[in-house]
Amino acid sequence: MPTTILARWICTPLFVCGLAAGLSTVGCNKSAPVNAAKIEPVTAKEVAVTRAELQAWPQSIRVQGSLLAYEDAVIGSKLSGRVAEVAVDLGSIVRQGETLIKLVRSELDLRTELAEAQLRQACATIGITPDDDETQFDPRTAPGSMMEQAMVSEAQSTVNRAQQLLSSRAVTEQEFDTMVAQLKAAQARYNAALNLVGEQISMIGVRRKELALARQMVVDSEVVAPFDGVVGERLVSPGEFVGAGQAVVKLVRADILRFTAGVPENRAAAIKVGQQLQIARGPNVAAPISTTVTRISPTVMQSTRSILIEADVPNPALALQAGLFAEAEIVVDPHAEAIIVPRSALSRFAGVQKVWIVAEGIAKQQTVRTGREDASRVEIVEGLAAGTMVVLNAAEGHDGPVVPREQYSEIVPREEVPQTTSAASRNLQNDS
Repeated sequence: MPTTILARWICTPLFVCGLAAGLSTVGCNKSAPVNAAKIEPVTAKEVAVTRAELQAWPQSIRVQGSLLAYEDAVIGSKLSGRVAEVAVDLGSIVRQGETLIKLVRSELDLRTELAEAQLRQACATIGITPDDDETQFDPRTAPGSMMEQAMVSEAQSTVNRAQQLLSSRAVTEQEFDTMVAQLKAAQARYNAALNLVGEQISMIGVRRKELALARQMVVDSEVVAPFDGVVGERLVSPGEFVGAGQAVVKLVRADILRFTAGVPENRAAAIKVGQQLQIARGPNVAAPISTTVTRISPTVMQSTRSILIEADVPNPALALQAGLFAEAEIVVDPHAEAIIVPRSALSRFAGVQKVWIVAEGIAKQQTVRTGREDASRVEIVEGLAAGTMVVLNAAEGHDGPVVPREQYSEIVPREEVPQTTSAASRNLQNDS
């Protein structure tokens, strides 16, 4: 269209009216009211709730240690000799006094027989037998002593008679002096006889000790168990020559074990002898071992800055092996209390621990700090007061209105929740 004709058409009244009508219509659309969307009310969801309770929960200290043998000894031979018999092997259960090994003792038997013969010889010199008690023997009754006593008596009688004849000059002074000298000699021989008998009695004692030593060597040729235990290792074989003191068997007493653990020095002051101690035997064993603290070291171990404690653990059936790793809890305050919630009520994410608290029909999250916990409960150290209502299952928690259904036991499975006729219950079923 030519430019002149277009300009004339735009200026016509018809175009101007149409443009005005169009602008008027646009303006009316902007000022027309908008229909607002209908806002539906939020439906309160029914949730199971429980209350944080103040319960008795004894204060304890958890430690890690080992179950060690009560006694662990390497048994050696007292004598040197050749091994004749080994009566035990690895794992053998022995009682105190039972034979572990035997040495060849033929030479020892000969030494015993020699000592017995020497004892009989010593006893014969004073006229007694080895069965008699030489300490009760009267030296004056020995044959030699009795003979010398008779000589003394004879010499004394001679002197007495000579003394009576001395005044009548029937015995000279010289003869009388000779008789007195003979009496003194007889008395000296008698005293010597008594001393000889005493020496012989002492020799009998020596022979008895020699015989006892010979018999003890025979006994020591058998190495016996010094206590009830289990053979942990056999170190010799028959025919092997062993020296005095050489180890032959390693014996372990396992009917009682020692639980040994270190307690950090900053908590050691709370540990006392006699406190209750629960030892966990492993993840697959439900029942822990209950015992008490038996011994506490008086010094701090410099390498670990801890105090060594021990507890005796009965093991009559030998169900536990020495050397096992174990964890234990030492009850330091049996009357302690704590604020408790079920484990299911606690939510953990990125290191933050929270529960859903319910107040006046409104649920909201609450950050808490926890302490101890077990299979069903958690201790709340900070952030929650006793009696506060919380959602039993944290997975059901949400911000906003709820219909609380208080529970006093463990979580009831969903299919076991009792059906109600309330509107909230019907809404819950429809949502499901």
